[in-house]
Amino acid sequence: MPLRRQIREFKIYLKNKPSVLERDFIHVADKIVWHWGYPEFYPFINQLLVNTNERAGRNGFPREAMDEIHALYEIHCEKFPHLRSAEKLDNQL
Repeated sequence: MPLRRQIREFKIYLKNKPSVLERDFIHVADKIVWHWGYPEFYPFINQLLVNTNERAGRNGFPREAMDEIHALYEIHCEKFPHLRSAEKLDNQL
């Protein structure tokens, strides 16, 4: 499932550029679509953005991919603010 077809705002963000995530990290793009609109999106994205011990030894994403991941995070926060609040509450319990 291409991100640009599933998430209209991401298509607008990309303009006519190809998506690095769709091109080079299709497994990540698919998981983003799968988590889109659910509270589980936030822990998943945080795992991508934060270098943890579980990801030690990996090179990480190129800057363009990180920019797209961050843009998707921002779009999700704007579209689903209530889910961000629910995720914060879950972490406090």
